[in-house]
Amino acid sequence: MDVAAVVFSHLSGLRISNVLATGLTVRVYAEPGSVGARCPDCSTVSRRVHSRYERRLLDAPVAGRETVLHLRVRRFFCTMDDCLRRIFAEQIDGVTVRHGRFSTLARNGMEAVALALGGRAGARLAGRLGPHVGRMTLLRLVRALPEPPVPALTVLGRVSKSAVGG
Repeated sequence: MDVAAVVFSHLSGLRISNVLATGLTVRVYAEPGSVGARCPDCSTVSRRVHSRYERRLLDAPVAGRETVLHLRVRRFFCTMDDCLRRIFAEQIDGVTVRHGRFSTLARNGMEAVALALGGRAGARLAGRLGPHVGRMTLLRLVRALPEPPVPALTVLGRVSKSAVGG
């Protein structure tokens, strides 16, 4: 069994080319295993590669070490004539989001720490667990969360007899 497949199971859609552990950081070098990508505007799958670039994301810690994911992602031409977007960058499902600096797994972990402890205390705990993030980053993550759904009211204005005096 491949150790990288077990430790980095959330990266199953990627081809991992190298894993380096230097000091307190684990660096994972990977690229997508897919042939094409879907345009975010028109949802057309494109295989015409425009260019490639390296994207670095902070990933979930491994054994208390900060993990940096070095992704070699591609930009594609949109092949749909009516689409206004001509070039787009591919996103890896479950790993990346547009303009994101953290993997989805790392973001979920930091959101949990931020909701439990808040800014400074959360930053201290996050530093012990692996990803060194600032207090304002944690607070921004909390502010970006959607509002929880409010359940429908079943009883409105119920008054007990003891409150009325009878």
